[in-house]
Amino acid sequence: YALVAAEAFSPLGREVSQHRSVPTLQHIRSSLDVKSHHCVSNAKQSRTSLSASSDNDDKFSFAQRIESVKCAVVGAVAGGVALTPFAAFHDIVYSDPLVQNGVAQWEFDTDMGSLEGALFAIVYRYVIREDDNDMLNQGAIGAFVLVRTLSRIQTPPYCTAAPLSCGDPLGYFSWDMINSGILSGLESVALFGGAALAMDYAFEKGFIG
Repeated sequence: YALVAAEAFSPLGREVSQHRSVPTLQHIRSSLDVKSHHCVSNAKQSRTSLSASSDNDDKFSFAQRIESVKCAVVGAVAGGVALTPFAAFHDIVYSDPLVQNGVAQWEFDTDMGSLEGALFAIVYRYVIREDDNDMLNQGAIGAFVLVRTLSRIQTPPYCTAAPLSCGDPLGYFSWDMINSGILSGLESVALFGGAALAMDYAFEKGFIG
């Protein structure tokens, strides 16, 4: 013990002990820095995940569902009203040869148009809410117009299949099909354009969020 004490209190012993203690303190500090860095990164990841889950919860919350219902009502009313005169001209006044029962077809078209307007308004709300881009808004309207227009074209009885041939002027499309497509296109523009205008107005006035 005397030798150990002498070594500890001697200048050489103190120097050796100091040299031994310095790496130990540096190691402790570096380990503490690493642990604190991991704690900070884990806290950031937790906040990010909580924020993402909160955003997802907000998108599917009860309040957002109410807003979707309001959009559906606006789209159904505005789209159905805008479609009514154009569908009446197509089904009743124009006497499209592809339409067999004009008045009944007009009633059916307006009912289905209101349903289509409601579905369009729900989609259109997310388009104009997430991105304030006029080209994107017009693209959404154009996509709905194109899909509805093409789906309403019917082949006349005189068409032959495999390959499809319906006569003049294009073989694949006859004059009756072209005229029906033009009228259906005008109906679709009125339907979805009217619903989009009503949605823009509702957003501007704060009726829909």
